[in-house]
Amino acid sequence: MRMPDKHAFLSPSSSERWFNCTKSAWLCEQFPDLGSVFAAEGTDAHRLCEFLLHDMLGMPDTDPRPGMTYYNQEMEEAAQGYVQFIREKLEAWKAKGALPTVFVEQRVDLRAYIPESMGTSDCVIIADDEIEIIDFKYGMYRVPATSLQLRIYALGACELFRNLYDFTRVRMTIYQPRLGAVDEASMDVEELYRWAAEELKPRAELAFAGQGNYSVGEWCRNCRARRTCRELAAHQLEIAKYEFTEPPLLSDEEIADVLGRVDDLVSWATGVKEYALQAALDGRRFAGWKLVEGKSVRKFTDDACVAARVEAAGIDPFEKKMLGLTALEKKLGKRDFQNLLADLVVRSQGKPVLVPVSDKRAEMNLASVEFAAENDMKEVNNHE
Repeated sequence: MRMPDKHAFLSPSSSERWFNCTKSAWLCEQFPDLGSVFAAEGTDAHRLCEFLLHDMLGMPDTDPRPGMTYYNQEMEEAAQGYVQFIREKLEAWKAKGALPTVFVEQRVDLRAYIPESMGTSDCVIIADDEIEIIDFKYGMYRVPATSLQLRIYALGACELFRNLYDFTRVRMTIYQPRLGAVDEASMDVEELYRWAAEELKPRAELAFAGQGNYSVGEWCRNCRARRTCRELAAHQLEIAKYEFTEPPLLSDEEIADVLGRVDDLVSWATGVKEYALQAALDGRRFAGWKLVEGKSVRKFTDDACVAARVEAAGIDPFEKKMLGLTALEKKLGKRDFQNLLADLVVRSQGKPVLVPVSDKRAEMNLASVEFAAENDMKEVNNHE
């Protein structure tokens, strides 16, 4: 068996997948990691956090902002907030009489539990009997502090520092500025090591050897093999058993089953179509399908020339309209937006939407929904 890439195979960032679906590790090796704009944006944000944190701690570093592709005011505020968050933690420890030690972008060795695996913790703080691992997430997908990735980083930090410091408790913190979310979890160091020995190491060894089982779950979302995975296809197509049943004739239990699958089904089916299109462009043929040219779109070859000719004909070719709320907030930055326009912003009640009970949003009061609907109807009648 070929030795896997040390930097990509069984990485902490993909641990939710290979821990739960051990056979997926080698399956994903057949597909290239194409990256994404979101990943590149996150890389810039992490680098900015590193620089600002070094600056706060009085450590030398080079300002990366001039060379960043995705840097903007929103990223600046998110990174500044992260640094302020850590500053407040350090001040809280000092107020207790402790002398916290901080490590930024700390490299950790995970090979005692995960074959050929390394990782980097965004920030590690050690004070008194506690070690804290803080992970900065710039994305819009909520990640809990109990995530496998953060627990693995915590394990790596404990391995690195346990012979140098006398900590007995480990704290794991996720900081997600774009969601306005901070999540924390903690456990005894002994409990962390017991989990690593009894659960993490055996699963990692299975994944590294290409053994174990396929398993479908939320971790399929970022799996490179999701578009052609037979296990995922079988799971998604289970919904076909309801194909010839009218929705009103389904039981509440059956409807709940459909609700739990339909979004993933649509996402999976869309992924299959995208994969098939690319495969067809690469020369593969699928029975009953062919490539054709899609709808064409007209466009000008020279906007400046078009504008000049239209103006010469006595017509203004331009339109002017105010930027939308989100665009203005991004342009001004959240702080200036709040100071300048907060009194002119109103938030309407969101439309009802069904979500799993695990969603952290409060359940809607049906009476308030009916009241809002009645008010909307009265307003319509008044206009009429």
